Amino acid sequence: MMTRAAFLAAMAAAAGSATVPTSSAAVPEVARAAFDPMSPARLHRRVREVCDFGPRWTGYPAEHRASRWVAQRLRDAGLRVDVDRYGFRRWDVRKWRVELLLPGGGVVPISTFPLWSTHAGAGTADLVDVGFGSDPELAMHDLEGKAVVVTGKALLNVFSTYRDVYFHAADAGAVSMFVSSDAPDNLIRPTSWSKNQLDKNPIPGFNLGAQDLARVRAAAQAGGRIRWRLDSSHVDGTTYDVTAGLPGSGAEPGALMVCAHVDSWFTGALDNATGVAGLIGLAEHFARVPVAERPKDMYFVSVTGHDTGFPYGGLQHWVERHEDLVGSLDGFVNLDHLAAHHEEHVSTGGVIDMLGLEIDTPFDQERALFTSAHPELLAIWAPVLLQYRLAPAVPAPTAPALTPNPDLEGIIAERGVPTSSLTMATPHYHTVGDTPDRIPPEQLSRSVMAHRDVLTALQGTAGAVLRRR
Repeated sequence: MMTRAAFLAAMAAAAGSATVPTSSAAVPEVARAAFDPMSPARLHRRVREVCDFGPRWTGYPAEHRASRWVAQRLRDAGLRVDVDRYGFRRWDVRKWRVELLLPGGGVVPISTFPLWSTHAGAGTADLVDVGFGSDPELAMHDLEGKAVVVTGKALLNVFSTYRDVYFHAADAGAVSMFVSSDAPDNLIRPTSWSKNQLDKNPIPGFNLGAQDLARVRAAAQAGGRIRWRLDSSHVDGTTYDVTAGLPGSGAEPGALMVCAHVDSWFTGALDNATGVAGLIGLAEHFARVPVAERPKDMYFVSVTGHDTGFPYGGLQHWVERHEDLVGSLDGFVNLDHLAAHHEEHVSTGGVIDMLGLEIDTPFDQERALFTSAHPELLAIWAPVLLQYRLAPAVPAPTAPALTPNPDLEGIIAERGVPTSSLTMATPHYHTVGDTPDRIPPEQLSRSVMAHRDVLTALQGTAGAVLRRR
């Protein structure tokens, strides 16, 4: 475990031997004015640059390149960067195929994406439609040797309704599971489940689109079967935590931390190239603020494994290594899903899904503000949300009891740190449709400026006030 003192000592040692300036006081005035870290064009360019790496699966080459790229951008901003490469059990998925076997003898290929880290293997089985996969619905059927079909939903486009169904169905004798999301246009939206037993995960599982769900459900009602093959295994892999330190004046003893996860299922513009762009922009901004105006130390951290890599992911490894530093934090801000056009998708799990009905508006996507139960956070956020037209944002002072990110702000809030996450999700979240063209540059700039102002307020607020409940 690396302590806060050891980390700061390492940062100081690096500062003594490097030529990159350690604070804005050392940056020439001309250089400071050369660019605006909050500009819509600059932030959106960062989104595109992150997306250009492609799907950033944890432990895969694209994620490695993206993580190293983030480290270099933070160095370019003038921060001292620690790149922690660590080992984990990576899921190596090579190829898969799923086919629907119709009662009349036809074979229909079905587009799928495996449940992450699911059990490998091949087989053929009768289909059983178990609705939403609740325990009473599972109990209504004989699942021994069957392939279960689950109508999955994502409440608020985030909270999946089937996180425990995989293990419950396997316990009831099912040999495979096929689950949909309610994304539009037959898009497949992978997500994580409640736990991951790696090689001990019991059965193969696959995500499929809502339109294919309707086909598979109809086949189940008609006595159809399904055939699958998945070639995958768990292997030793590596990934990166990137930590950039920006020392404050020391006038206040606490520290602030800003975090964004780099990994993604697919292109990952909203989730989470917007957060990475914000992380870099905020680091560039605060590196140019005179050190006398930064009484607290700041840490800008990128992690992986939040989407692809569970259960190793998010901040879990980072917290184990920096437990002492976590104890010094007066505030933590997670950057995740910062900007997107407003979309609504009409979803039922049946015939209407075949139509792929979507409603687009010129407004911001709805937001939710997840905070720990520290009242001062809402007092700081409220005027900022109004100033940057980010309202209405539903406040939810529930972390860590209820949060979309238990491995990010959740794991920090568990340790009593005041935490914030202003987030959103669209129907295209976690799909191949999450692309940079769906990210409005002006809205992204407003969101990052709001986070800048919140962090500035956290800098000027005593830790005892922030931690007061």
